[in-house]
Amino acid sequence: MKNFTRFAARNFLARLILSGFTFSSVSFAYIPEYSLITSRAADQHGKGGYQIEQEVTFRRDAESYTVKETWTVLNENNMRVTIEGRGPLRGLVQGTIIFEGAQKSFISGTALKNQRLGEDWLEPLLHFRSSKYLRSRLVNLKVAPSESLRDRGPIETDGAAKYEPVSFVRLSRSGGAVNYAIGISPTVGIGPTIWIEQDQFVVRKFRGASQAVMKADNYAKFDDKMWYPRALTYNFGTFNVSVNVTSVKSLGKLTAADNRFKTGSLGPANALKLPDSDALREFYSRFR
Repeated sequence: MKNFTRFAARNFLARLILSGFTFSSVSFAYIPEYSLITSRAADQHGKGGYQIEQEVTFRRDAESYTVKETWTVLNENNMRVTIEGRGPLRGLVQGTIIFEGAQKSFISGTALKNQRLGEDWLEPLLHFRSSKYLRSRLVNLKVAPSESLRDRGPIETDGAAKYEPVSFVRLSRSGGAVNYAIGISPTVGIGPTIWIEQDQFVVRKFRGASQAVMKADNYAKFDDKMWYPRALTYNFGTFNVSVNVTSVKSLGKLTAADNRFKTGSLGPANALKLPDSDALREFYSRFR
């Protein structure tokens, strides 16, 4: 019995040490310079234009209904989406929205409307081609402090060039992977945060100031080095919206001068139409 007790104690101690080592190795693992994280993330979004088709499913209690979205994307500043209701929403949901910079444009009735995009306009986080854009956007979203916009030089320590770690980047798990979490420490409070996967440098999660959360999962590599999630979820208030990506294809060389990104391409046939559904209206008002 005494030998068994000693064995159990040694086994428990070994597991405790192993657990502590694993925790420490994750907690104190190397975190690269912030500018390197954002530039590597920007490199994952391919080149030229892309067409993305996806099914957006809205759920609340026992209800479930779907909208097909067809996106034409050049970069973080130039996008276009056409929506079409499926099943019981056929004919009730339709229209086209053009996104340019911080503004979206669409036809309401017979008139062209321009609206400023808010803090829940998250689509650029999946398409940015510029590290400078991401860093600026994260400051605007109150994720990172203004000093994050400045490039830092290394500090000489014992003859070696090293970067001092920044307080707003830490390691954190999300979606079963280790990520660089950019935002204030949870010990300080729950603030806007973006999670960028440590291995692949893709955006896995974003939580905004409104506490709305977007998660991106099941990434796949498509044409021209484009990494894109096959599944996305949006949680806001009592609503849960899931996105199933069905197709991603390269459109080759595309420029902002393409007519598809111009408001002049919008006409009566593109008029935006949405039913009186809280989930649909809130989603397309805030996230589109």
